Amino acid sequence: MLGWISDPGVYIRVLSVFLIIGTWEIMGLTGYISPAYFSYPSNISIAFVDLLLNGQMIKAAKESFEILLYGLIIAIPIGIIIGILMGRFKVCEYFLDTYVYALYATPVVALAFPIAMLIGVDVAGKTVIVVFFAIMPVIVNVFHGVRNVDPFLMEVTKSFCSNEWQRWRDLIFPSMIPYLVAGLGLSFGRALVGMVVAEFLMSISGLGALQQDYMGDLEMDKGLAPVLLLMIMGIVLTKLIGIAEYRFSSWRMQREA
Repeated sequence: MLGWISDPGVYIRVLSVFLIIGTWEIMGLTGYISPAYFSYPSNISIAFVDLLLNGQMIKAAKESFEILLYGLIIAIPIGIIIGILMGRFKVCEYFLDTYVYALYATPVVALAFPIAMLIGVDVAGKTVIVVFFAIMPVIVNVFHGVRNVDPFLMEVTKSFCSNEWQRWRDLIFPSMIPYLVAGLGLSFGRALVGMVVAEFLMSISGLGALQQDYMGDLEMDKGLAPVLLLMIMGIVLTKLIGIAEYRFSSWRMQREA
């Protein structure tokens, strides 16, 4: 349980935090950072707590995370289905791959205004933006997970006269899961970006509105507090995805060893 004590990576991370955050804090306290243009960690942390206690942060976060949740609920199942179809059936791959890779390479920000004109600037339009940001990593990773199933093991399933469902249950799904988990990690990060982009480019609401209001008043510490919340969320989600990826990839590492 205490194996982390002997892990040098832990100490390097702690040293990195002290060096970077400490330098930033010292620059703020000594006046090298003007509070009219930026802020420093202690002020941002105090502002973060103030906004939590007065309820503004919680109210804004609820509005933003509603869009995030709707987008992920739509993007993840659709992305998994499209990725499976493309990976398992050549016809589906040939039919869809041009559009998938074209959209993956297209900056989604460029689609924000057409989406706003077609769907509106309310929750529906913002949700579509989040879906476009979040769905592509899921599709691409699931596609590669299904496509990269060990061909030797696939031949073994055929030798044992396994039907299609048995191949999926015993081989394809277990092989696909590590790719899916990695895709979900990318998807969550992109969904957070999409949420903020949608709030800034469409009707201002949620954390985007909170940040813009305070930055417009040159209260940079409070303006950066929502960014701190998003950073904390990103770190937590990344760690959870890393744990899940390790959990579901352990059998592959044991087999390759």
